Amino acid sequence: MSSYKCAKCGEIIPSMPQGVIRCPSCANKILYKMRDNVTKDIKAR
Repeated sequence: MSSYKCAKCGEIIPSMPQGVIRCPSCANKILYKMRDNVTKDIKAR
């Protein structure tokens, strides 16, 4: 499961029920999906 963060109030929502696309506390529609930091290995020149 992925968690989401509200763009307006900053509340972290652990999981979204199917069909609901709003923040439960402020009813904002803009939600950001929380992702892990990705580390890339590159070759040194």
